[in-house]
Amino acid sequence: MRKHCMEGLRLFNFFLEVLNEWGLAETDRQAVEMLPLGPVKLKEISQAARRTDGIHIIARRAFAEHIASCLICSRHLVEV
Repeated sequence: MRKHCMEGLRLFNFFLEVLNEWGLAETDRQAVEMLPLGPVKLKEISQAARRTDGIHIIARRAFAEHIASCLICSRHLVEV
């Protein structure tokens, strides 16, 4: 039994990929607070975290909007 239509599955896989990248960037950002790094490396990690945060928000919203409007994807959200 499929839980997603083709578009929903594509958005779901993209969201999981972005979520993984976002989690790694957030971990790096938190590690920077504990490790003494130079300003160049600090800026690089900070920019990567900001970039992945933006992509994460876009992917999460696209997936949520699709789930809300697609009958195939949303039918498994509520169990009777």
